[in-house]
Amino acid sequence: MATSPQQTLVMDLDGTLIRSDTTHELLVLCLRWQPFLLPLAILKLLKRRSAGKRWLVERFGHHIDPKDLPYEQNALSLVHQFRENNQEVWLVSGADDQIVKSIASHLGVFARAQGSTTEVNLTAANKTSFLTKHLSGDFAYAGNSTHDIDVWKSADRGYGFNAPSAAYALRAKNDAPKVTEVIARKSSLPYLRKTMRLHQWMKNILIFVVPGLMLSTLTIANYLELLGAFICFGFMASGTYILNDLFDIPDDRKHATKKLRQIAAGNLSVPLASFALLALISSSVIGAFLLDEMFGWMLILYALTTIAYSFRLKRLPVIDVFVLSALFTIRVWAGAFIVDAPPSAWLTLFIGLVFLSLALAKRYVEISKLSQRRSVSGRGYQAGDEPMVLAFGSAAANAAVISLAIYGLLAPSRLIDNPTIMTILAAIVAGWFMRIWLVAVRGQLNDDPVLFAVKDKVSLLCLFAAALLVASESLRPIWIQWF
Repeated sequence: MATSPQQTLVMDLDGTLIRSDTTHELLVLCLRWQPFLLPLAILKLLKRRSAGKRWLVERFGHHIDPKDLPYEQNALSLVHQFRENNQEVWLVSGADDQIVKSIASHLGVFARAQGSTTEVNLTAANKTSFLTKHLSGDFAYAGNSTHDIDVWKSADRGYGFNAPSAAYALRAKNDAPKVTEVIARKSSLPYLRKTMRLHQWMKNILIFVVPGLMLSTLTIANYLELLGAFICFGFMASGTYILNDLFDIPDDRKHATKKLRQIAAGNLSVPLASFALLALISSSVIGAFLLDEMFGWMLILYALTTIAYSFRLKRLPVIDVFVLSALFTIRVWAGAFIVDAPPSAWLTLFIGLVFLSLALAKRYVEISKLSQRRSVSGRGYQAGDEPMVLAFGSAAANAAVISLAIYGLLAPSRLIDNPTIMTILAAIVAGWFMRIWLVAVRGQLNDDPVLFAVKDKVSLLCLFAAALLVASESLRPIWIQWF
């Protein structure tokens, strides 16, 4: 990318220097911290956009830390290229002036920084007017949107970052393309698929736990309803994952691995994520009530619990892991309502304890990666909590095994009435838990124990053995009838 000796580079902020949009993120922060103010925020933006931006910054701007923003490395390279040629670089953006100046101060590479004030929204024609007034010579402009086309027309040359095709149709005086493509415009669908976490749909297999214990009595209609229930829970789970990622943008950017999540990294825009969230959740709820009313209410309970978790509960130590456990248990109950066979209290207790232990394992892994005197970003745990979380998690695992043994051997009402099978199952579960916690203590467990179990060969072997035992016992009436 050649530069002219007299040129000043003018760099846009949202979508160019950073891959995200600060105004959109401020709206999400408003929804997260003071949701009752969101209608007022939108009204202010519609009435006078520049004043609305300042109103948002004054209330929620402190959550946006310049050092954590998803900077576009190609844009930074372009900035350094101009500076190496002793050319000035300006940061001029439609984002609020306070945000723009804080980012410029953090980077320390801009000769001037200017954003929107309460009187002027510095985009399109307003930005063009500002630049032609304050820059006597030619300037190069780096931007990304249709609002920047007016600026590119007045610039000597331009650089496009995910820019629309109309930008590249602009011609310079020598009839050469005025705007050079730095980053090509690309589809957001791959990033949306990643944010939906389709691999997490594996957790919804819990819907089949109770139906799996009564295979011999299920009908074709039951199987179709269970498939529909699985999809409904998948849509709801994906929608709530997106909601969680939106609310967690500032916290995720401070995390070693979560900063790579698509919204936090700026690969998926807030508007598209919000639209997908609403579409997934609404279609999930409608489909659930069409299947079964009680199943629909269980899905609503799951959604409300997840939203409460995303808003506040995940920041409360101990309470957060119980909520995670409840979310898994709700899946089991939802599947039970589809086949009209609510599980016993002992089975519910077993399922709850299993996922309580796994939730504690997840927190243990996060805490174990901390240095001393630090806390888990967005959570209520500190580095010194590691021994207690280990004790809590192993105790929950032991309690789960005991509850399964009591259910299989002593419960007055149980779906599998075979003490031998239940004893073997309890032994398999105990061995599996020992492996999970041993791997966790060794630092070989990733941030999600459930996904680890899905990929781990030993865990899959344990699951296969347990499923084979349960299936053989559940299908015993059919074996007896046939053979």
